[in-house]
Amino acid sequence: MDPLMASVAQAVRRRAEAPPPAAGMDPDAELSSLGVTSLGVAGLVVDLEEEFSFRFPADAVTPEVFHTLRTLTDSVRALCRHQSG
Repeated sequence: MDPLMASVAQAVRRRAEAPPPAAGMDPDAELSSLGVTSLGVAGLVVDLEEEFSFRFPADAVTPEVFHTLRTLTDSVRALCRHQSG
């Protein structure tokens, strides 16, 4: 797990109702199966924006982006690149 994914995973664990263990978190598991609710997604948006100093465009807050740890990390990576360049 690369450092960015590890940071996103940490944010997911903080927002999950029943946090998954830090070790062995499957990047392809659905966030909902990890205990992240729609309220948790809203919190993740705020947490990730603050941690990485970017803004999620409204059209980026979709079920596809918040599907798995991998899809979320890929989106955060792209948004960080796009908004810093």
